[in-house]
Amino acid sequence: MGMSSDRSFARELLSMGRRFAADLTRSIVSRHADENYDAGFDEAAHICKNVLAEVIDGLMAKMKSGTLSKQEQALYARLTELAAEMDERLWSTRVAEPTGDNPPQPAGTRPRQ
Repeated sequence: MGMSSDRSFARELLSMGRRFAADLTRSIVSRHADENYDAGFDEAAHICKNVLAEVIDGLMAKMKSGTLSKQEQALYARLTELAAEMDERLWSTRVAEPTGDNPPQPAGTRPRQ
């Protein structure tokens, strides 16, 4: 092997190392982005569900004391339905995490199938 071959081999080796480092960096960044998405999604879902649960719990307490009006009974029924629908949508969205082809959808819309 001549000096020229050694340099060519060294350049090729260095190029392979750079490609490997770039691929590894992209993989790490992607994994961290996925982890951050998961954490943010979970936190947002938890906040939304808690807000709704607090209102439902307040109405349930009034119901147990016998002071829930007809209008509040209708509100309780609707909020309970909304909580169930929210659970279903959050779960289905969570199971199918977004990709470049399937970005998160704005609130109030169903995920693309």
